[in-house]
Amino acid sequence: MLVFFPSKMYDGNESTHVKSMEKNAIRSALHHPALHRLAQSFPARVFSIFLDFLFPPRCPVCERILLPSEGLVCAKCRRDLPYVREPMCMRCGKQLNDPVKEYCPDCETRPHLYEEGRAVFLYEKGIRLSVNRLKFENRREYIPFYADCLSRLLLAWQPVWKAACLVPIPMHPKKRAARGFDQALLLARSLSRLSGMPVEEHLLIRTRMTESSKKLGRTERRKNLRGVFKANTARPIPESVILIDDIYTTGATMDEAARALRKAGAGRVYFLTLCIGRGAG
Repeated sequence: MLVFFPSKMYDGNESTHVKSMEKNAIRSALHHPALHRLAQSFPARVFSIFLDFLFPPRCPVCERILLPSEGLVCAKCRRDLPYVREPMCMRCGKQLNDPVKEYCPDCETRPHLYEEGRAVFLYEKGIRLSVNRLKFENRREYIPFYADCLSRLLLAWQPVWKAACLVPIPMHPKKRAARGFDQALLLARSLSRLSGMPVEEHLLIRTRMTESSKKLGRTERRKNLRGVFKANTARPIPESVILIDDIYTTGATMDEAARALRKAGAGRVYFLTLCIGRGAG
């Protein structure tokens, strides 16, 4: 069952509000497995044209209708995408202000349980709004674009990391049921298809619901997440894994996931995320 939760407050315009909900519900329905199975009974090109006619592909960043030549994102947004650039923290990958610095202040003062990680974008500008729409407005049609971005990062770092598999940061089953999907899982699956790297969907288990960490400080975030994950020891534990998630903030989530996996026998834990905040260094 698909569930839609709009991210914007109701503005009093019932007609506009309902239409917006209907449009997003229809977009999400296009990603339902049953529809994809139906698509296999049609010539792929005909089915694609049919969908594009009914629901023209839109840029995941600005939502403008895409031209056929533009691919997954419009030309203007492609030029302005806030990629993480050098200099960056050698541990978490946050973009730094000082080219002499090797680590961000957080990584200088706090040891992490993961080895290393990287993110594609700074969590700002249109990307921030886009990722929020993906998560809270059920915009799963953005997944191919973001998985493609992650695949380029994976191509650059996998020869160095030599990890065995991808492991999505799991959502609690109750939260997943309420939202209707798990964005980290969808990203990992799509990234696996693009890269050929296996994804272990059930290796990491979220043991309890946690308070939203948006308004929590660093210390509170870590307390909130302490012991929230456990490894599924019924499955073989790889020597090295790459965690997949949408946003890296303080590193508390990655540390707790790494703690659980290393306790179960994993030797090296890395991460890739779509977005990350700026480092102050």
